[in-house]
Amino acid sequence: MKKARVFASFLMAMLLLTSCTKTTTDETTATDYSVESTTTEAVPVETEKASEFSIEALKELDGVVSVEEIEFKSEVPDMTKTDDHIILMVFEQPLDWNDPSKGTFNQRVEVCYSEKNRNNSLKIGGYNLNNDAIAMGSYSDIYTMKNEMNLISIEYRFFGESAPEGLSINDTAYWEYLTSYNAACDFHHVITELKKVLPGTWLMSGGSKGGVATMAQSMYFPEDADIFMAMVAPVMESPETDGFIENIYETIGNDAYGEEEAAEYRQLVLDFQIEAIKLRDQLQDRVYEQSLKEGNSFTEFATPEIVYDNRVMSFAIGVWQYEQNFNSIEGVLECKDEEDYPDLVYELLIGIKDPEQEKTTEAPDLSPYWIQCITELGYFKADFSYLRDALEKDGSGAKLAVTEEMEDMFYYKMILEPDMIDAFTFDSSFRNDLIDWTNNTSSNVILIYGGTDVWYPLRLPDVEDRDNFHIFVASSDPHTASIYKLDIQDQKDAQALINEAMGN
Repeated sequence: MKKARVFASFLMAMLLLTSCTKTTTDETTATDYSVESTTTEAVPVETEKASEFSIEALKELDGVVSVEEIEFKSEVPDMTKTDDHIILMVFEQPLDWNDPSKGTFNQRVEVCYSEKNRNNSLKIGGYNLNNDAIAMGSYSDIYTMKNEMNLISIEYRFFGESAPEGLSINDTAYWEYLTSYNAACDFHHVITELKKVLPGTWLMSGGSKGGVATMAQSMYFPEDADIFMAMVAPVMESPETDGFIENIYETIGNDAYGEEEAAEYRQLVLDFQIEAIKLRDQLQDRVYEQSLKEGNSFTEFATPEIVYDNRVMSFAIGVWQYEQNFNSIEGVLECKDEEDYPDLVYELLIGIKDPEQEKTTEAPDLSPYWIQCITELGYFKADFSYLRDALEKDGSGAKLAVTEEMEDMFYYKMILEPDMIDAFTFDSSFRNDLIDWTNNTSSNVILIYGGTDVWYPLRLPDVEDRDNFHIFVASSDPHTASIYKLDIQDQKDAQALINEAMGN
């Protein structure tokens, strides 16, 4: 067969003071940093009469530390600037909204503004602001661009440059303040201040962890936006939630592709994983070195053997989570007799289109994400049994380095030192509060899920649609699901709901 060089590219999501008037109590213990939250209805905040938008007006907002005009930059030749201003602001925020005396940190906020009389789109990513995306202005969000809205993006607390000085993954200092409630208060303060110069209607949206933050904002501060749109947002019931890996090997894709075809795709992915383990001697060191180049750092638990096994497991997750480019996998497997077969497996395994990309790839620091997972957001339970059983059946003698005994808290042990893991206690009240919110909120809410998303089984329990609360599923879409991935009628229905809420 003619040699095929087909590479898949996918991103791994492994490895969501005066203006903050919500009456919520957080009681934090000094020993385990567990948080007990009691929520009540937020007290509406009266927004001051809007001032004319200007750099000077932004500087006068409460808590603003700096305001900087950003030069528009894009590597795409036909992209031209559409915003009159691309502005990077820094707000001073309290570490603990229930006790501002505990100190502050600085938080970055981007505002992309046009002098046209437009609505406002608040986009929450849940992580750090990407500097390249900041320079692109409104082009960084397709919905905002298509609907000619002002774009506001806020860096999540303790991510990127919005972190207190001295924050460390190996020190418990500050981490007790990384809660969804405190983050919602951050956003509420920024929104309240920006409404003084951006008086139009507001849409808040976010995907994945940003989708969780969007739901939390509606729960804590329903007055902050006229409509909330959360996409592909999982919220798990424990630090290690069952069902995720089982779905990848047994059921994912059945509804989208049909049971027979989906089973063939799942087997194709598993076949590739088996081949990767069989090539461990040739690929393990390369994969480990590449992981370090990407900016990852590991504990002593994560030996090169463990990191390699994790990368192989992550491959199955990434395929279903993003591209689902099964032709690429099949093309590589058909090259077993080719001299460069190990290179093809390697390039597909680490998810690059061009080997030169190895030299420049950098990953953002996701340490804060893991802290939130172990305290309130949860994660999925490691389960290598499907791959372990497949290797035994293959009969090649290839084995995993990860044993069944290692699987308990596996993902945390790769990132967090043992004493850090012991320092935190998971609090399920955040998820329970969100479940109550789905049943009782009076906010205008749209939830969008991808039917073939690996995280779909770990969503909040479904509720019946009602006048203000609607759930849409892009049946064949993975973790990239959005309003534009819905079928045509659902797109129209969702857009109509947004238009009605925003007075369009």
